[in-house]
Amino acid sequence: MTRSGRFEWPIVIAIVLIAAISRSPALIVLGAGGLVVWLVVWLTGRLALVGLETQLAIAPDRLIAGEPLVATVTIINRKPLPLPWLDLRLFLPEGIETPEPTPGLARGWVNAGFAPRGHERLVLRFPLVVAQRGAYAVGPIRLRGGDWLGFTVTERTDPVATQVVAYPAPLAVRDRQLPSLRPLAELAVRRGLLPDPLRFRGVREHRSGDPRKEIHWKASALQTKLYEPATSLDAVFLVNVASYEQYWIQADPEAVELVVSAAADMVRIAANAGRQVGLVTNGLDNLTHERPRSSLGRGPHSLTRALEILARLGPYATNSPEAVFLGERGRLPWGATLVVVTPKITTGLASAMLALRRAHHRVLGVSVAPADSAMAAHLRARGVVLDVLHPAELRRAG
Repeated sequence: MTRSGRFEWPIVIAIVLIAAISRSPALIVLGAGGLVVWLVVWLTGRLALVGLETQLAIAPDRLIAGEPLVATVTIINRKPLPLPWLDLRLFLPEGIETPEPTPGLARGWVNAGFAPRGHERLVLRFPLVVAQRGAYAVGPIRLRGGDWLGFTVTERTDPVATQVVAYPAPLAVRDRQLPSLRPLAELAVRRGLLPDPLRFRGVREHRSGDPRKEIHWKASALQTKLYEPATSLDAVFLVNVASYEQYWIQADPEAVELVVSAAADMVRIAANAGRQVGLVTNGLDNLTHERPRSSLGRGPHSLTRALEILARLGPYATNSPEAVFLGERGRLPWGATLVVVTPKITTGLASAMLALRRAHHRVLGVSVAPADSAMAAHLRARGVVLDVLHPAELRRAG
């Protein structure tokens, strides 16, 4: 708590001394009035921000970039003394601003001024908008008040902060499903790794070599049961935020935004289709400054975790994508489909994709920029599927 301004008490003391010596009624009245004013200024200035409580709430605290939100600030004056004026300033992080910012005014905060009465509770609502994806901390709150006569100003900063997570805005990205090699029967297909015993299709004549357990004994010993083949469509998304080989030197925020938004769209599509999704990235969390990851899972919790990771990613990488993705090789489920989302496919990343393909994973590479023709032919010849985000897919959905 800091105080500024002053009351000219030496003048009051001088008047009181002169009145005491001269015994002039006018000076006595003036000195007594000065003492009363001094007491009022000192007392109300000291108690200006005492007993004031602030509360901050954000709704909603999870939203898509571009959507509005409301910051609700509650001021509670728990003392009986009113305040002649109180100035409140709520500080905003870069990326959150008012819906219609006024030209020439700072965008880093919103202000409000009022005069709370004794034992009064005030609720202020500030409409805001999140301009871009990310994780933000709204706050703190600064309070400024003064004495009843305006001689002094007291300032206090309350360290209240509420986190807001803005998910990437959806794009018009199409579904890119690739069956995995895992022996989990989740979806009926024409050709699959294993037949699903829960998907009975019919019977056929028994042939030499058919397993005895598949004979349809109730129908005839000369008939064998048939099942629909099935496969698993789970996917682990490998998101690369490094646009250049020298990831520690250069960064391309625009390319990172496209990659993150496209990856978020594909994660949403996969999760909404009931598939298991996981996420690995070489990017840094903007708040914790650590490299996050999400294990393979199904359901709202897994989807929310993956989207929050993407929302909080910055444009800087912790390491090259090949080092991170190959380092995660031992933690990836055997046979799972790996979807590599990247600004472009570099030589090192291409080598890592081939290594993951040799480790019995299906690998799908989705890039913003098309790969070199010779490199693309080399990857496709070894079973790596490549795709490029079409310009129409990079437009916002809706």
